[in-house]
Amino acid sequence: MIHEEIFENLDKVIDYLNGQGWTLSKTYFGNAGYEVIDYGNGRMVYYPIPFGTPLFRGQNEFHEPCVSSFYRSKPDSITEFIQELKIQEFRIVTSKLPEIKEQIEAGIYYDYVALAQHYEFKTQMLDVTNSLPVAAFFAVTKKVNDKYLPIIESDKQGVLYFIKPENQFLPIPLENRPEIFPVGWQIFKRPGEQRAFGINLSKNQDLNTMSGVFAYRFWHNKEISEKLFEIFHSGNDLFPKDIFAEKAAKINHCMIFCQEAFANAFENLTTSYTKETLIRELSKRNISIQINSVFEFSEDEIMLFKELAISGKLAENRFATTRLCYM
Repeated sequence: MIHEEIFENLDKVIDYLNGQGWTLSKTYFGNAGYEVIDYGNGRMVYYPIPFGTPLFRGQNEFHEPCVSSFYRSKPDSITEFIQELKIQEFRIVTSKLPEIKEQIEAGIYYDYVALAQHYEFKTQMLDVTNSLPVAAFFAVTKKVNDKYLPIIESDKQGVLYFIKPENQFLPIPLENRPEIFPVGWQIFKRPGEQRAFGINLSKNQDLNTMSGVFAYRFWHNKEISEKLFEIFHSGNDLFPKDIFAEKAAKINHCMIFCQEAFANAFENLTTSYTKETLIRELSKRNISIQINSVFEFSEDEIMLFKELAISGKLAENRFATTRLCYM
């Protein structure tokens, strides 16, 4: 639901929500812990503490409708297939990392789509967070040449989305309710720092019209934007350097895919293309399919990951607890 009032600035939105009975913290706890929980359907996940709080999403511009990046540019069916190819290539390459394989074998759900989303692949997912300051940062900054900058002035409205806590715990999403799931830190630090959750949006779903989701528009304010920019050290806290970012960027812009990625993407295809037709269409766009991925990790890269895992640097400042349950 879109709130009618357009607020003077972001702080006024937060004041309004606190006046509605919510106690919202403006303090960012980047090293807050996680709790390993069973989120249903056999998914054990690292859930960002605190448990059961509202979720937020910040955007520096209000869009109507608000859709996932996968459908934002109204892609044709071949473009959709290429986007799916990239995600599948990403899954194949990352799932072979020993550290990720160990997590999967330990029962932790590996959400490759959510991780791909955090490395800027176009997916059917929208990012949300249980950290108000994180959402606020994205609401009052803009990305220019791969760097975030504070918004000094703008004639456009920002928006803060507020999602009621009960939406997180619906075992079967009800009609027009968002399908929400915790992402956790997924081995790499980026989604961990952002206290990440995800919302799956199909082709015709609009976040603005979903039950339990409230959009609060506001005018940008220089002082608030600069303050949040400083709190997160120019955004570096939310996008920590990791050795995988460069490889993820290469996969995201690649023109060569492996046969396994093609087969998996074909399985998810919703149109009536044959494999032969798809290969011809891909060839017209200078995209080719070969037996193995050109992005496989080298032995040196795998050793470096292992060293970082042993030293604790892969999950730096991350800790997880478990909770005993009576069955």
